[in-house]
Amino acid sequence: MSATDSTHTEEAIEAVADLERDAHSAISGHQHWIERVTSRIGRPLTFYIVVLFVVAWVSANLLVLHARGTTFDPPPFSWLQGIVSLSGLLVAILILTTANRVSQIDTQRDKLDLQINLLNERRVGKVLRMLDELRRDSPELPTHHDPEVQQLAEPTDTQAVTRAIEERTPQHPES
Repeated sequence: MSATDSTHTEEAIEAVADLERDAHSAISGHQHWIERVTSRIGRPLTFYIVVLFVVAWVSANLLVLHARGTTFDPPPFSWLQGIVSLSGLLVAILILTTANRVSQIDTQRDKLDLQINLLNERRVGKVLRMLDELRRDSPELPTHHDPEVQQLAEPTDTQAVTRAIEERTPQHPES
């Protein structure tokens, strides 16, 4: 790897690191807490704890029902249903909140990717134009007109590409 490649690589790495640092520093304390909770909930142990809790609740209620004839949450276990429903709602909100922030970071990364891709396209186009000029200027190389090289050397009209994609993509009704 040449020194120039190393410099460009370092600049790219630093740009990505800056993006990550900026995204991390922009997170509120509430968001940090939500992401920690979501991370802990999203483990297999949580599944086992929930199943154990439900089995223990039902078993305890059925045992007390048979022993005393009455229980604090008789079948169909409406209190248990309420607890499970509320827990499910809270977990869904936590997951959506975390997913929303991740989506925002992904959007920033996509924009960075687009910028890098557009820059690379300009570089490749410049290299193609230089090679074409070299071929025309060098007496030992056969000169001929190559329309594909000329076409590839031209910058892409991103707005035209966007319009063409929109025209060829099925439109989804607005919600």
